[in-house]
Amino acid sequence: MKSYKQQSLFESQEINTEPCSHIIRVAFEAGVDSEFDYFVPDRLWPVKTGQRVEVPFGRANKLQRAFCVAADIRPEDSFAARSKERLLKKVTTVVDPQPLIDKSLLKLAEWISDYYVCPLGQVLFAMVPAPVKKGIGVKKKKLVYLASTSQQNTDILKSKKQKQIVSILSDMQSFSPDTALELDSLLSQADCTLSPVKTLAQKGVVKLVLKEVLPTLPVISEKMILETGEVTLNSDQLKALEHINRQLDFGSFAVTLLFGVTDSGKTEVYINAIQSVLQKGKTAIVLLPEIALTAQTVQRFSGRFERIAVMHSALTASQRNAQ
Repeated sequence: MKSYKQQSLFESQEINTEPCSHIIRVAFEAGVDSEFDYFVPDRLWPVKTGQRVEVPFGRANKLQRAFCVAADIRPEDSFAARSKERLLKKVTTVVDPQPLIDKSLLKLAEWISDYYVCPLGQVLFAMVPAPVKKGIGVKKKKLVYLASTSQQNTDILKSKKQKQIVSILSDMQSFSPDTALELDSLLSQADCTLSPVKTLAQKGVVKLVLKEVLPTLPVISEKMILETGEVTLNSDQLKALEHINRQLDFGSFAVTLLFGVTDSGKTEVYINAIQSVLQKGKTAIVLLPEIALTAQTVQRFSGRFERIAVMHSALTASQRNAQ
C-alpha cells in the first residue's frame, strides 16, 4: 500500500497522491484506550459519524473496522498536528451506507466508556447487534408511486392496463416514496404483468424505488398487549416518584435504589418515572434480571407506551435486527 506523502499536514498534497481533503476520528473494537485520525479520500467522502469504515491499523497496516466518532476534523485539531512529521493513514472503505449509531447513542456510548472505564470502540461495537452489522433479514422491495398527479388521464396513457394502474395509485394516494405501493400488490390488483408499469416508468408517469424492509415475526404480538386503566399511586409510591423526578429535574447523573417486596408496586413507579422522562424528550432503558420476566414486563409496558423495543437472547437474528 502506498504511503500517504505530503510535506506538511497544512500544505497542499503532492500531485501524484490521491486527494484527501477531510479527516475523521475513529474508534476500534480492539482494547486500545484512544481514538485515531485518518485521511478520507475525496472519492469516499462524505463519511458520517456513526458509520463504520475499514482502515489500515498498526505497523503491519492490517485492515480493521472502526466506528467514525467525529467527522471532518480540522487539520490543526487532528492528532497529526501534534507532530508535523507524523502523517495520517487513509480510509480504504466505507462499510455502511448509513450510520449505525446516531448522535444520542454516541453520547450514551461516550458516557458508558467514561463511567465503566472501557474503550469507546468496544462500547460502540457491543451496542450494535451482529445481525444489524451484517444486515441479516433485510430484504429489498420494489415500490411504485405516481410521479405527478397532473399526468393522470392524459393522451400518453395508451392502454387500458396503464390507465388502470394510474387509477389504482391515485385512489391509494401514492404520490411519494413514503406512500408508494408495493409492486407485487399493484400488479395483483391490476391483474397485469410488469410490462405496463415499465412503460409508464419510461414515460415518467410513475417512479419505482427500492425500500429495505425486515419481513419478520413481531416480537410483541397484539395478544401480549395488556390494556390497563388509570392507576392511582399510594403515598409510598408518590414519595419515591417525587424523589426520582427531582433527580431528573436536576439534570445530572444519580443512582436511586427503590426497595420493596414483591408486588409492592415498584414497576408502577418505574413506569411513571419513564413517562416523566419521555415528556422531557428523552428515552429510557429497562433491564430485567432474567429472561423469564420478559413476557409479563412486555405486557405491562406495551399497554402504557406506544413505541417499545425488546432485546433478549431468544430472538432470531432478523428479529434482533428489526428491534
